[in-house]
Formats: sequence, structure tokens, C-alpha cells
Amino acid sequence: RRDRRRRASPAAAQLTAMLCLPALVAALDEQCKDPLFETHWYGKPGYASRLGGHLQVLNSIPTVKTGLTLCPRYNGRASCCSEEFEHEQAKYFNFFRTMIFPSKIARIRALHESVRDVMNTAGYNAATRVEREQLQLALERFNRVLHPAIYSECFSALLLYVAGMNCFACRPDWFAYVTQEEGEVLRVHVHPLVCMELWASCETFGESAVALRQALLDSALAKQAKKEAEDLDMFEDQQSLCDWMHDQVALHPFRRPTEAEREAAMRQPHHKVDRRRLQDDPDEESSPGDIDILEEGRGSTFDTTWTF
Repeated sequence: RRDRRRRASPAAAQLTAMLCLPALVAALDEQCKDPLFETHWYGKPGYASRLGGHLQVLNSIPTVKTGLTLCPRYNGRASCCSEEFEHEQAKYFNFFRTMIFPSKIARIRALHESVRDVMNTAGYNAATRVEREQLQLALERFNRVLHPAIYSECFSALLLYVAGMNCFACRPDWFAYVTQEEGEVLRVHVHPLVCMELWASCETFGESAVALRQALLDSALAKQAKKEAEDLDMFEDQQSLCDWMHDQVALHPFRRPTEAEREAAMRQPHHKVDRRRLQDDPDEESSPGDIDILEEGRGSTFDTTWTF
């Protein structure tokens, strides 16, 4: 009997391995199926044709690559990115860099022109001295908001966040940093330090934006402008900015610009500015389950210099 049990052991082990193999393969397959990048899953039927052409996709399972240039820290380790997929990463990063974010500045410029045009109306000619002064104050408040020295550092930081979320696509352990429900990511667990660093770069611009918003609200003449006021509430404070970036970027890292964003960005003049980078806090460490998106961005080679 003992001999039969010994002879049966290899067969039993082989059977156990065969039973476990599908579960192992399934686990590997899920590692490159982050719902945030669902349109670029390997083997996802129908997406390439719906998006208008050939589509580069994530690896089917974590694979070791050595030629990654956009997210080079994933070279030499199993990841979901490939050299081919970098074409998609560059494309969606540039959507934010050249259209989505510039369109906000462009709309503020358009609003500025519209408010200034109020001075050529009959309503302005009939306005009181106080009303004219309030309009003039609103026009002056535009100057700081639209000065590259004020907004460039902030928008460079926002681009660093976008770069980090692009590289997040490479992570086979993505599920450790998100909350899901029925296959949908509800929240990316961004380290609190990220919000602090973003606000450190955007606080000056935020203060100017809040001052502009209040001046526009106080001016009866400014309300006569034909352009609608641009939403600047996301720059009101640290939490508002953090929430906005999470909802607009972290949950939608591969989104396309709207037609309005494309058109607004086309009207945006270019400004050359110096690159500014956020600094690490040596006393702060990421805790398990929280992702430092800005650190992911720093490890990339995406150009986060704001030049608009």
C-alpha cells in the first residue's frame, strides 16, 4: 500500500499543478487590466476600431522590458508597459500638455478680453464712478492670473501629476492603490503629501484666481461681458485642487480633450518659461496603499515644463 501511495504522489502533484495553473494564469492576466486604462487592455475586442485606427495596448501579462524611455524606472522589471505602448502614453500626456490645461488659461484670456470690451458699451458710459473703478479692479486682477511667472509653476506641477498617472499604467500591482466596485475604480489612493506639494506650487496662482473671482463678482459691469466666467474654484484651496486633480486626471488619465478645449488651446499664445520641479520631503515616506503620483512623474522623462 505504501508503494502505491508513493507511486501516486507524483501523479497527484501533477494534477494539483494542473488545477492551480488556470488560477495562476488568471492572476497574471488581471495584473495588466487596470480599469483606468481599459481601452488599452490586451485583447479587448472592438476598442481599436472605435478609437479610429490601430491601437497600442498594454502587455497581456507583466513582462520584463529594457527599452522603456518614458517610464524608465520600469526597465528590467516585470511591468505592463512596452516600447510600443509608449506611443499611447505620449499621445494622452500631450493632450493634457497642449490642449486640456492650456485651454483653461486660454478661456481666462478670452474672458479678460470680453470684460475689457465692456468699456466700449453704452452701459459703461452711463456707469457711476464706483462701478467703473470696480471694473478697473477686475481688469487689474486678470494681470496676475495671466502672468506666466504666476501660473507656470502651478501648471508644471499639474503636468508632473499627469506624467505620474501615465506611468501608473505600468504597475502590475495597481490594485493595491485603488478602491474598486464592480470593476470600476472609484478612488486612487494618492499620498497626502502629493496634495501638499501641488498646493505649494499652486498657492500663489490660487490666491490670484480667488481675488479675480471676487472682483468679477463685485463688478456689475464685468457681469455684462459676453463670455461666461471661467470656473476657478479648483484653485481655491489645497483640498479643492487635490479633489479636482483626482477626478479629472487620476480617474481619467487617458481622456481626450473636448472640442471646446481643442479650440481654446489653438488660440493660446506661447510663453517660454523656466522649468520648476517640486522637491521631495525627506522626512515623509509613502505608506502602503498610498501612491506618490508626483514621484512617479519625477521618475519619468515626460516634459513637464510649462511653455504656454
